[in-house]
Amino acid sequence: MTIKKAQVKGIVLVLLLSVLSQFLAKFLPQLGAEGIAMLLGILLGNLVFTNEHYAAGVKWSEKYPIEIGIAVLGATLTFQTIAELGFQGVLFIICNMILVIATVFLLGRYVFHVSLKESMLMGAGNAVCGSSAIAAVAPAIQAKDDDRRTAVATVSLTGMLLLLTLPALSHLIFGSHNLLSGALVGGTVQSVGQVVGTAALINPTVVTFATLFKLLRVMLLVVVVFSFVTIAKKASTKEVVEEEHQAKITLLPWYLIAFVLLLVINSLTTLPSVFHDIAHQIASFFGVVNLAAIGLNLKWSVIKKSGVKFLSFGFLVGLIQVILAIVLIKLFL
Repeated sequence: MTIKKAQVKGIVLVLLLSVLSQFLAKFLPQLGAEGIAMLLGILLGNLVFTNEHYAAGVKWSEKYPIEIGIAVLGATLTFQTIAELGFQGVLFIICNMILVIATVFLLGRYVFHVSLKESMLMGAGNAVCGSSAIAAVAPAIQAKDDDRRTAVATVSLTGMLLLLTLPALSHLIFGSHNLLSGALVGGTVQSVGQVVGTAALINPTVVTFATLFKLLRVMLLVVVVFSFVTIAKKASTKEVVEEEHQAKITLLPWYLIAFVLLLVINSLTTLPSVFHDIAHQIASFFGVVNLAAIGLNLKWSVIKKSGVKFLSFGFLVGLIQVILAIVLIKLFL
């Protein structure tokens, strides 16, 4: 994680863009800081900051800050979250995540014909927590950088589309039932920031419920990573099998270990509220940094190569995800 002199320009650029995005999000809450950062990053990275002097720092910003964000996210969660949702709420989230991942795998293989690793990235992003989940899964399954960037862009854009449509849809289907609206938002929208932004467009009570449902999905991130690593190993080629030692190293990245440890500590002891607030702010800001860097790194050639296919893939998954959530809410809640 050492910062080299050649990386400073790119890192400063990403940080400035992230701060600007958070400022603009106050006036454009529908997009959220994450969405603004990614869109501005794509535009500026392709039209203005094309000089290679920025590349090393932008690439560094894309990888390391989000790892810290994932780690400290554990300090914002507790096992008591499960008790607050109840058995039916937990069952809803687990069934929804399994069905979403299965849907992604089936569509990826039989409709859009993408690789297994690309499907895993899409599955993690949609089922768990957007770019943070993709960042956690990608090194564990040794995914390509371009595949990771495309998946993050697709999942983030899908989340923005849900952010703009779910408030009206939840009112149409569930009326003023805050728990059910919270389940719909928290069970479908991709990133934590987008969940809060979407729920805030409904009312503060929905924000509370939606956050609880979302945090349960985040708590299951480790389970998803372990599952995908197992699948990747079984489907791996001889070349990957020969790199089994490296696979074992990436099976437990430091940030996932830290995530679990902080989750356990926060569940067993009463940490000061200021600690929770700082951890949440760090996780949120580094999520914006990650998307800003990804946007700056995502070139038109990559978007053109797989953009239409992946956007269609992502939007269809998002639509099915919402339908599944509504059905499961009717069944369980």
